[in-house]
Amino acid sequence: MNAVSTAYRHLIHGLAVIGAAILAGVLAGIVVDVSLRTVGLQPLQWYSALAEYSMLFATMLGGPWLVRVRGHVAVESLMLAMPPSLRLVSGKFAYALCILLSLLFVWYGGEKAISAFLSGEIDIRSIDMPRWVLYASFPLGFGLMAVEFLRYLLGFDSYYSGQAGASESL
Repeated sequence: MNAVSTAYRHLIHGLAVIGAAILAGVLAGIVVDVSLRTVGLQPLQWYSALAEYSMLFATMLGGPWLVRVRGHVAVESLMLAMPPSLRLVSGKFAYALCILLSLLFVWYGGEKAISAFLSGEIDIRSIDMPRWVLYASFPLGFGLMAVEFLRYLLGFDSYYSGQAGASESL
């Protein structure tokens, strides 16, 4: 089981690195695009669409890692004001809700991806992109986020600072 856990952890970190590289590429592209406009040259017509697609993929690739390192927004003031037993129950409820919502996006994205694939839909902009590729990122990203929230629900760690297991090394 340790080898599976290690491989999974490397997968989550690897996807986050790819997402970060995509964001770095978007930043570099923005600098090039703005520089071209500033000096009066023709901007890259295709860059806007590429940047939009890239932001979607960076989000879906980095999302599971953000759950792992507690990088998503969480307002803990109410949780910290609760007694420990209620805090534990509230945390479990929040994890279960996050899993449910993540799985809803997995289902929705998967259904839309299959439908777009079967119909041959194309997202037509300055870059023609098969629409299923865009929707296929949802099951990957949200599926892994559901796994991360499942880790919290099963007690392997806690998303909230005042609970047991919150000190797991990253």
